[in-house]
Amino acid sequence: MRKLALMTKVSMFWLVVAAIYSAPDVGAEAEQAVGQGKRHYEPTWESLAQHGTAPAWYEDAVFGIYFHWGIYSVPSKETRYMQQMYIPGSKLHEHHRKTYGDPIEFGYHDFIPMFKGEKWDPDGWAELFKYSGADFAGSIGEHHDGFSMWDTRYNKFNSMNMGPHRDVVGEMARALRKQGMRVVTTFHHLRWDWYDAGRKLCPEGVGVNNPEYAGLYGAPRKLTDKSPELWLVGDRIKDPGVHLSETIPDDYLENGYNKIIEVIDKYQPDQLQIDGGTCVRLGEERLKKMLAYYFNAAESWGREVVVSRGFDRNNPYLPSDIWGNEVMISRVIPITCSVQNIERHFPKISQHRVNPERWQTSTPVPGFSWAFVDDQEDKSPIEIHDSVNALVDGIVDVTSKNGVTLLGVAPKADGTLPDAQIEILNRLGDWMKINKIALHGVDWRSPCEAGSLRFTVKGDYLYAIDLETPRKPEVISGVTPVPDSVIRMLGSDQDLAWHLDGGDVVIDELPDPLPCGYAWTFKIRFHRAAEKTQRTVGGTE
Repeated sequence: MRKLALMTKVSMFWLVVAAIYSAPDVGAEAEQAVGQGKRHYEPTWESLAQHGTAPAWYEDAVFGIYFHWGIYSVPSKETRYMQQMYIPGSKLHEHHRKTYGDPIEFGYHDFIPMFKGEKWDPDGWAELFKYSGADFAGSIGEHHDGFSMWDTRYNKFNSMNMGPHRDVVGEMARALRKQGMRVVTTFHHLRWDWYDAGRKLCPEGVGVNNPEYAGLYGAPRKLTDKSPELWLVGDRIKDPGVHLSETIPDDYLENGYNKIIEVIDKYQPDQLQIDGGTCVRLGEERLKKMLAYYFNAAESWGREVVVSRGFDRNNPYLPSDIWGNEVMISRVIPITCSVQNIERHFPKISQHRVNPERWQTSTPVPGFSWAFVDDQEDKSPIEIHDSVNALVDGIVDVTSKNGVTLLGVAPKADGTLPDAQIEILNRLGDWMKINKIALHGVDWRSPCEAGSLRFTVKGDYLYAIDLETPRKPEVISGVTPVPDSVIRMLGSDQDLAWHLDGGDVVIDELPDPLPCGYAWTFKIRFHRAAEKTQRTVGGTE
């Protein structure tokens, strides 16, 4: 198995790119824009719409990587551990009692000294992410648990002050920019009701109800008889089923807003990914103010940025005829100035049409959870192969439908990535070396799929990517190559014999052996004028 150490050699090319890349050192003040003609955004939807959905670099991107790493990595069960451990009768409550003791006596905050990150190597991670083929990457800023992963003045419960005593967001951003990569920071915070089970379980002044831990758990408060999933109604949260509501304290919301602004100022991320629940609780006015601040800051830096916002089935969404009835599209931030993120777990593929607006899907590594789970660590060779196969297929499928993939890896509490995930990312990089040309900076095509085939277009070339192992003759329906077209499989210099059969191209021979182990790409020069394709921002062949 290839180890992370094998990734330490950085090419001179990327050192040059890193040297000229315009992003500042982490912690520097925002650069002043050079030249005239900067756009200024006001905190109105009309003004923010002038920003557009996504910049050129994101239109070209294929996938990025981020990671769920925090206190919850210590018990290593799931990202909802801090909630479920306080619910009597739940599996994680029983596990906690048997392993650590009564959660009233050993609370979630007691894991913080065990979250050491002593082996964390951000430069090694950045090299691995680069090799995997990722276009951008970054750290989670704050998860549902309320623990901040950067050096912040808005929360004493942060990774610089406690736990690993590292500025995770900042160090990761610096390492990625050395590799010439763009940086994403994600926010999943402001879960006002997240610890309500703990508030019920713990006595007054103890654990979740201890004011000393308000930065982590939120300020102690008395609960109503029921603790429903809450919807936003104006500036209030409300569950219409039980007609209970309570106002979220303004200082709590303002603190959550200030955290995002601080990350913008300190680290100048190229992308902000904001959880749907976070968007809802911030509310419309703070969202508009935050977006205007971010877009104006990016103008002063002389860079283009993107905001992606999440899907949360508990929030007010409208059904989408593209995504299907099981998924809904957020109206919290309009599509005119943001990218919709849809959570998917590869290999699940449920969309069969192109979305003409750029969109994003987020997924953990297939076979793993969002955060490190100890009983998922060891994988057999077959399981690793299946994971890579599902990951490649998922990225190809999403790209063919005008989407970008945000892949979540799951580090251990000590700051290392599981060997299986390292191997998966290395194999993904091997595949991307051969095939990424068919995914990066491409146009979409309608129809975007035919059976196991997915299509992309770049210039005068169509890429037909077969998610199943090709068998000769390979039949590609509805594609007409130019008469003198040379058809090749990426990774091979063999000209493949082909002929037309009605409206289909039939490829009579295949390379032997096949040049890669997953998703095989045929490059075909074709009559683009007869095809239905579209590209908002163009790439070149």
